[in-house]
Amino acid sequence: MKTVELIKIFLASPGDVQTERNYVKEVVATINRTVAQDKNVRLEVKCSENAYPGYGKDGQAIINEQIGKMDEYDLFILIMKDRFGSPTKRHASGTVEEFTLARKAHKERGKPDIWFYSGSMKQDVKKKEDKQQQAKVKGFRTRYINNRYGLFRDYKNPSNFKSQLHDQLTLWLNDYSNKKTRKSSTTSKTKTVSPKKKEPIDKAKVANNSNQASLISSKPIKEIKSATNKSKTTAKPKTNNSKSISTSGAWVLLDDNLFETKSVFQDVNRKLILNIPIINSEQETNLRYLQTNHRYGNRLVSYSYQNDASMVQVESIETDSIKGKTSCIVTLKPIQQSNNYNIASYNNYSTEQIAELQIRFLLLNEIQDNQNQANNPMLNYMLTGSSYSTKLEKFIFSDIWKKWKNKPKMFLINARLAAVHLLKSKNIVEHILKFNISLNQNVVSIDFSGKMQNIYANQEPKTLEVKGKCTL
Repeated sequence: MKTVELIKIFLASPGDVQTERNYVKEVVATINRTVAQDKNVRLEVKCSENAYPGYGKDGQAIINEQIGKMDEYDLFILIMKDRFGSPTKRHASGTVEEFTLARKAHKERGKPDIWFYSGSMKQDVKKKEDKQQQAKVKGFRTRYINNRYGLFRDYKNPSNFKSQLHDQLTLWLNDYSNKKTRKSSTTSKTKTVSPKKKEPIDKAKVANNSNQASLISSKPIKEIKSATNKSKTTAKPKTNNSKSISTSGAWVLLDDNLFETKSVFQDVNRKLILNIPIINSEQETNLRYLQTNHRYGNRLVSYSYQNDASMVQVESIETDSIKGKTSCIVTLKPIQQSNNYNIASYNNYSTEQIAELQIRFLLLNEIQDNQNQANNPMLNYMLTGSSYSTKLEKFIFSDIWKKWKNKPKMFLINARLAAVHLLKSKNIVEHILKFNISLNQNVVSIDFSGKMQNIYANQEPKTLEVKGKCTL
């Protein structure tokens, strides 16, 4: 029986975001029922409500003693909207005190990870106290940006916060599990090395060898020994040349162009602000071409980043140069697409079956050898986009493979982002829970799970899982 690992989350906020706090607990409960079970982990949220009464110290000091040992947590979630909170004996507010403790633990121990969510503020507040509270929140945001504490997320309303948190927590959990797997794999390999028995030392031989070593290398003796051991352990040739990714990292796909970003930020108006370091003039040309106007207005550009995708317009491209290093600050405006549901039941196929068949076609170029489908143009159109042939002329990964055949890692990143865009733009899934893609020579392996759109309010959205391989 496998041991379930506990992942602890600390939730910090002033008192005006109770709905968001409830949503954090709700999202965690959902993930514990779904994704977490497959990874043998359980998420647990702690916040000020979990502290029991105390005496002899101020309230925040009691909370810190009971549940505020931040190096015990894996993730710290901070939420602010209109209120900053009341001052403590040590800091400007209890929330800021908890944030300061989390920062200190992260700096010293590398944990917890810190997330900051900033809600859209109320407009035209009239009370002096409310204005002062908002001013303090704005000041905190400004310091967060100027001190380069990290990337934070704006949200418009509680439901938007809930949606963002679900996607980002799922992605974080996938990365967390992958890091644990790599770490345990490295540890197990280290443990298999058995120590050699000590032999009597020939002092004359050691002296002779050390003289020779000083003539051929300036490396310390320890380095030379480790290099020798490495050559012995790697004498056996590797047979597995596969490469694999579970996230596209900092890369963004705009139409057919890949760009590596320094940061991606979404403001309160849902505009996307990308900081893209410029490597060469060709890259800058490709970037500026995306802003060219169509005869009927700004052209639409496909955008894909990690597990998000949409159609956007390029509003502006500004150049920023610091010490000779140039970056383009790109502002994108997401364009709301029609909310028609592309997935529908048909004949004896349920909506879930149609969606799974679509995913298998898009990711694996797989079409069921089914006589019913071959003689049914409508079903064929729902799956492939063509009512005349059982397969489209070009598989989604074909052109990408031709482009990056000699760079497998770039192929995987480009292929994953292109697939995310199709899955989202065709409304096949609303949330991507897991998307691992690997390549071994010319064979692609897919391990995918995602949640469909919640069409009916009284039903939980269905989770689809697809695994398989296809030859490029």
